[in-house]
Amino acid sequence: MAIPFSRSTRSMNHDRFQPGIIAILFICLVLVSWITWFFVGELSIYTSSMNYTIREDGMLLGKFPAASLPQIAPGQQAELILPAQNGKNTKPIQAEVMNVPANASEPVEIFLFSSEPGSTAQKGQLKILLGKTSPANLIWRSIQQ
Repeated sequence: MAIPFSRSTRSMNHDRFQPGIIAILFICLVLVSWITWFFVGELSIYTSSMNYTIREDGMLLGKFPAASLPQIAPGQQAELILPAQNGKNTKPIQAEVMNVPANASEPVEIFLFSSEPGSTAQKGQLKILLGKTSPANLIWRSIQQ
């Protein structure tokens, strides 16, 4: 049985569109925020190594992949991340690249800003910051390769 025309128009007059409009505005706000982050946000690009030694003077000598050596330069930020001890996470130890060798067989010299890792037996991860880029730029570079 069909609904009379007067009943359908009356129900349309009493219908509220506020919840739908609020939901659409919220979705648009989230979408604009995500697009802004995608083109303006920064992602850090690192190269890392677990093959390093600590000299007596506190300098680190780290071996990095040969492909990343052209991107490493003196003055770049680095950090040493040691494994957790007694269930507590350790803070990264800040460092700076001092010398980059001409060939890949020699290690990169890195100066630690702390004397905490006194033991050469303790192994962790050594990371060098190569640069920062947006997610869109990162995807664009990976497409072009």
